[in-house]
Amino acid sequence: MTDIFYQIINQMPQMQHIELTDDQKRAVQQFLNFYNAAAGNDTFVMTGSAGTGKTLLISLFSTFFKKMGWKTILLAPTGRAAKVISKRSRKAAYTIHHHVFSVEEGLGSTPFFSVKNNKENAKVVYIIDESSMIGDQKDESLRSGLLENLLHYVFQDNVPRKLIFVGDPVQLPPIGNDFSPALDPQYLEREYGLNVYFSHLAEVKRQAFDSLVLENAVLIRDAYLNGEENPVLELQYGRDVQTMDNAYDALETYSGYFESGNLDKVLFLCYSNNKAMQINLAIRQKIMDMETQEVLVAGDLIMVVRNNYTWGTEFFPFLANGEMGAVIEVYPETFEEKYGLKWMNVLMGFENSMGEMKEIECKVVLDLLQSKLGQLSPEQSYRIWQERQSFYLEMSKQEAAKEMAKDPYINALQIKYGYCITGHKSQGGQWQNVIIAFEPNYGGDIHQYIRWTYTVFTRAEERVFMLGCPF
Repeated sequence: MTDIFYQIINQMPQMQHIELTDDQKRAVQQFLNFYNAAAGNDTFVMTGSAGTGKTLLISLFSTFFKKMGWKTILLAPTGRAAKVISKRSRKAAYTIHHHVFSVEEGLGSTPFFSVKNNKENAKVVYIIDESSMIGDQKDESLRSGLLENLLHYVFQDNVPRKLIFVGDPVQLPPIGNDFSPALDPQYLEREYGLNVYFSHLAEVKRQAFDSLVLENAVLIRDAYLNGEENPVLELQYGRDVQTMDNAYDALETYSGYFESGNLDKVLFLCYSNNKAMQINLAIRQKIMDMETQEVLVAGDLIMVVRNNYTWGTEFFPFLANGEMGAVIEVYPETFEEKYGLKWMNVLMGFENSMGEMKEIECKVVLDLLQSKLGQLSPEQSYRIWQERQSFYLEMSKQEAAKEMAKDPYINALQIKYGYCITGHKSQGGQWQNVIIAFEPNYGGDIHQYIRWTYTVFTRAEERVFMLGCPF
């Protein structure tokens, strides 16, 4: 089987000038052991940091499966991550939620995701990229954790399908976890009884060091993994990694790269919502030369900050927390102040995982745009629900629940500006140019500070600019 694998991949054009590293060769052997297994719940976990060749191996494995008569389905936790893996692998990729779940209405018109029936027969493999982001915690829309639901979908009905988790264990774990459960072989075996094969890529490819971004990513990774009590981290500057003396230089750099409506050209990253708000306001004033006080205009970049299940389309079953978009048109005549908040109807564009821009028109809450709060408070949300409930008192409970499930105020999109976002929100995405605004006292934990630095550093495809870097 090893000979067959190499016969297939050596015919691929991208392999003509590439020699696999020793780590990658060991990963291939573990992959073939996984391919030949017949336990029915076979899972391959492949981990590695930036520059170790995970994306290359995904492409090789996908091609091998296809040649052997298997169907390959690429998935990722977020739309941004799906878009990145689709671009890199040149294969269609989808979000886990889009592929695995359908949305159903729960009690009090609260939406819940339910796992679809898996209609795929045998000889299908699911490859999940950016698996470090997959948590096992329940949230408002899942009756059980994302990982548990995903495994149920893949292996339901005892059909012998296969599953591959790929990810970077140094990146920040899912919120609510102190590790990434989908990348932990022992956890998967113990909690879910999976037959797990594992390979870790540590060796960085030589061509990766043509990039100072990746060279520094390795330095940051090693400083974190060494586990020293007082780690020393000295980043290397020049070429595609530069420092900036002050905020004015950072704003000038951002405005120099900014292209209206381009979601991938440049991104400002920071740690806290409060700092993100300050930077967003400064950027808008700089790039738009704002003489008016309009809080939202055509061309603004925005980010969804709360899952929304009402305004989705066939391309977006729901608009996820962290989804990035661009304002196409605002309708000032719809502006109003109600229930202690400001509202307006807006036409926005969002890119799906295939890079196609889709337009969505809906009502948005404007108040969060210039607030340090991440979302509306429970008290604010309850007041809206209570006020709107009075419009449906004469209906039956069933009819009222149905109408409230699509009420434009209850289900208004909660958004913030998308010029600067937090490092946690950026996971899974890639931007050509990344500006990092470091903040002091990252929870007082130097090791987590270094891990956060690694996560934001590896969001950049070409260049990194750093403001206030302590390393």
